[in-house]
Amino acid sequence: MTISAVRLVGIGPDDPSFAQWCGVWAAAELLDRPDEAPRPAPEHVVLGRELVGPGGSRGGTHRAALLGDDVVGALRLILPLRDNTTVAFVDLVVHPAHRRRGIGGELLAEALRLAAEAGRTELIAEVDEPVTDTAGRAFALRHGWTCDLLETRRDLVLPPDEAQLAAVEAEARQASAGYELVTWRGSVPDPLLDDRALLEQRMSTDAPHGDLPVEEERWDGRRVREIEAMNAARGRTVLAAGAVRDGRLVAFTELHVSVSRPEHARQGSTLVLREHRGHRLGALVKAATLRDLAAAFPHTRRITTYNAEDNLPMVAVNRALGFEPAGHLSMWSLRVGAGSRPG
Repeated sequence: MTISAVRLVGIGPDDPSFAQWCGVWAAAELLDRPDEAPRPAPEHVVLGRELVGPGGSRGGTHRAALLGDDVVGALRLILPLRDNTTVAFVDLVVHPAHRRRGIGGELLAEALRLAAEAGRTELIAEVDEPVTDTAGRAFALRHGWTCDLLETRRDLVLPPDEAQLAAVEAEARQASAGYELVTWRGSVPDPLLDDRALLEQRMSTDAPHGDLPVEEERWDGRRVREIEAMNAARGRTVLAAGAVRDGRLVAFTELHVSVSRPEHARQGSTLVLREHRGHRLGALVKAATLRDLAAAFPHTRRITTYNAEDNLPMVAVNRALGFEPAGHLSMWSLRVGAGSRPG
């Protein structure tokens, strides 16, 4: 096969060939982590519709690399619209059976072109690294990307050790005297909505971001509700817990469970406002979601979370709960401009 035989075409989430586009992602994910189910195709569809729909906080586009009528490579470009308007997030993959033929380079060149047309000057991408020397890392290095953030993936095999969990809960309850523990599923209660938006905004400034070229995000209640609706449309149940002081939500955490693959839960955001740290609130809310998960989804067998190693308090909480390292997730950036076209 020559690279000239491959065509790049725009593709939408409701196109007949979008199932193949999703299949490329599934094949790559299964190669990297054969013991895990890949992301369900409906999740890609929902995200795709969000990116092309009006009034959202993000826009974007999709491209497919075609060999004949077969999709052999996939590109998704996500464009923040309310903040970070110089940034484009790139999701790029080539089917394992068609790698090392220049398809990834062509998709990257298309991403650079689309980003430049949208006025974006930085590209950001993530690479799952279950082992060292992954294909994604090699691709990023070959095309001049810079690794700006490295997080450790940690997994908790369920059920957790009961004595370990009870000890974490007891210590957290004692240290958090004066704070109220609250839990919810799906949508944050209306009285806490504005505080939940502030916490999400503070995630963009207070959580470790390494050297990634990102700025503070802008969040309000409407944007929180937008994300909640998208999670529901994706078929995700979100279990959440928070800590309240004087009527204000000052800490929160989330667990995401896919209805189609409930055996594997994903840790969402966790944050304690700086001015309320030192009271074991992170441990308090995370333990609460573990209890809620056991009640709502007793067949869940694993939780995955990611932490930068310099996020010492959260790493300590996860270790205390029994999470164990299971690879890495790296975040990469590339500036759009002279000399940025891949060779």
